[in-house]
Amino acid sequence: MKPEISIVMPTYNVEKYFRQCIESVINQTLTKIEIIPVDDGSPDNCGAIMDEYAAKDPRIKPIHQENGGYGKAVNAGIAAATGEYIGIVETDDWCEPDMYEKLYIQAKKFDADVCKCGFFKYNSYAAAGLQNVAWKSDLQNIENYPVDRSFNISEFPSLFIMHASIWATIYKKDFLTGHNIKVNATRSASYQDFPFMTEVLCKAGKIAVVPNYLYHWRVEYNQNSSTNQCGKRLLIMPEQCKEVKRIIKENNLYNILKEEMYLHFLYANYAFFYNIKREYRHEYFNKFRDLFLETDSDKSFTGKYFNSSQKVFVKKLLAGNYFSLTWKSIRRSIIQFRWNRHERLIKIAGKVLYQHAASSD
Repeated sequence: MKPEISIVMPTYNVEKYFRQCIESVINQTLTKIEIIPVDDGSPDNCGAIMDEYAAKDPRIKPIHQENGGYGKAVNAGIAAATGEYIGIVETDDWCEPDMYEKLYIQAKKFDADVCKCGFFKYNSYAAAGLQNVAWKSDLQNIENYPVDRSFNISEFPSLFIMHASIWATIYKKDFLTGHNIKVNATRSASYQDFPFMTEVLCKAGKIAVVPNYLYHWRVEYNQNSSTNQCGKRLLIMPEQCKEVKRIIKENNLYNILKEEMYLHFLYANYAFFYNIKREYRHEYFNKFRDLFLETDSDKSFTGKYFNSSQKVFVKKLLAGNYFSLTWKSIRRSIIQFRWNRHERLIKIAGKVLYQHAASSD
């Protein structure tokens, strides 16, 4: 019997979380599912663990391959999938038990190409009451969209402001294959979810939503996650945004989505710009500025979603005012350096005084 949903699980070095994740998929209330964990040459025991579960549950069909990166792992799972719809679960996260049942019912109701739900941001190290928080704001809220019909991105362009969240979504298999939509499989690439979801939203004739929060996105300091990076790898984000702009233009949606697109660019790059190591920050600044240069000559672009501080930031960005945007960060670094130096001097002085006192005794 054809599965209603094939759930692709790209897996690499997440042994600590893998059992919780795969069990949350196995125990879905929607039982006609196919589970495809993809062992992307994981150096830990993830491959053996998925084989262990597969021996007990015929719905689990592991794939083992040499390490090729996130995109290659997802694409391998999609290619092997036989279900009507496809879901993607990142294996340090987990799902609510009824997630796929709710998504599937809503997708079938409107014959949707894609169906999205809300999600929680989970951090077990956060303060009490803030560990598992629904991801929403005035401009990023799954509850803002109709549930009594499907729609396309031209009708509700604000959906493009939302986090890509490719894992809080199901996709009709025929839609993905018919449009040849794949995740960028370049081995060294990161943040491939943004171009992937852009292509999905641009080409989907029917988008449906479930206004419930059903997926738990784990973001913790001890993960090998993009949110914890500070090195040169972050420079890939503006490159992925550049690819997003290309996709939108190719689908003749630039004038419809540009306001939302540029806000998403600001969301996606702002923190990375300040988090990246100082030796790479000027290069990031130039790439960030290049993303927005087109707005400088576009009289129809208003920045309607930007608040006052965001408008000031973009104005300085376009003016090439790198020093003004980074002065506070530089000042903090100088203060921290001075404090660290003083701490070292205090420790040295204390050690000398202790040794002097000991010798005097």
